[in-house]
Amino acid sequence: MSYIGFESNYEYTQENYSPHGVFLNLKEDLECYITGEKNSKSAIIYLYDVFCMHPKAYKGADFFAENGYRVIIPDLLRNHPVRVEMLGDMQRIISRLNRDGSYKKLERDFKDIKDYLVNVENFERVFLVGFGWGAKKAMELSAHDDFYLGGALFYPSFLEMKDFEKSQAPMIIQSSKQDPDFTKGFAILKSKAFGRFCYLQIYDDMIHGFASGRGDCGNPKVKARTNEAFSTVLRYFYKILNIKP
Repeated sequence: MSYIGFESNYEYTQENYSPHGVFLNLKEDLECYITGEKNSKSAIIYLYDVFCMHPKAYKGADFFAENGYRVIIPDLLRNHPVRVEMLGDMQRIISRLNRDGSYKKLERDFKDIKDYLVNVENFERVFLVGFGWGAKKAMELSAHDDFYLGGALFYPSFLEMKDFEKSQAPMIIQSSKQDPDFTKGFAILKSKAFGRFCYLQIYDDMIHGFASGRGDCGNPKVKARTNEAFSTVLRYFYKILNIKP
C-alpha cells in the first residue's frame, strides 16, 4: 500500500478542476464518482456536503486516492445541490434534507454502496469521510452498521448526542469556529473501547465548509488548514489500520 505521506500537499482546487477518476451508475438513479486503484488495501465512502458533486469534492476524493485509498462518492442527493441563494434560509435547507436526505430515505443506497465495495471490488476495510451534512450521514451509518473501521467528520452538521452514543467506530472530528461545541459528544466517543483512535480539533480561524464547498481557493491560510485537516485524517486512519508511519 503506497502513500504520499501525512503532510501531503493538498493543492486547493479551482472551479475548473478535472477529476482523475471515473463515473459509474451504481444503479439507474445513483451515479457515483470512483477514484484510486482497485487493488488498494482500503476504501473510503466519501459523503459530500450539501453542494453535492462540487469540484472540491472530486479533489478531496482524489487526494485520498493519491494516498492509497479506493474512494467512492455516491451522489446521494441526485445532482440537486443546495443553491447559494438558499444559504440564508436554514429552515428551507433542513426541510429539503429531511425530505431527500434522511437515513431512512438513503438506507437502500448505503446498502448498495457497501455491497458494491465488498462483493464487486472485494474490499474488507472501509472508512467513512463526511462533510457537513455528509458527516451526519457518516455517524448514522456507523450507528446502523459496525462494518466500518472509522470515520472522519469535517465540520459536522445536525449532530445530536445520540449520534455519539450510537457510533460503533472511532471518529476524527474537525470543526470550525461556526460549529457547535462537540466536546461532550467527543467525551462519549473517547469512553468507548476505540476511544484512543478518536480525535477532536477545532479550527477557530476557519468558517464552516472551509475544506469543501465554501472554502476560499485563493487564501493561503485556508489552503494550509485544509492540508492540515486532510493530513490529520490520513494519520488517524493509519493508526486504525495499525500501520505505523
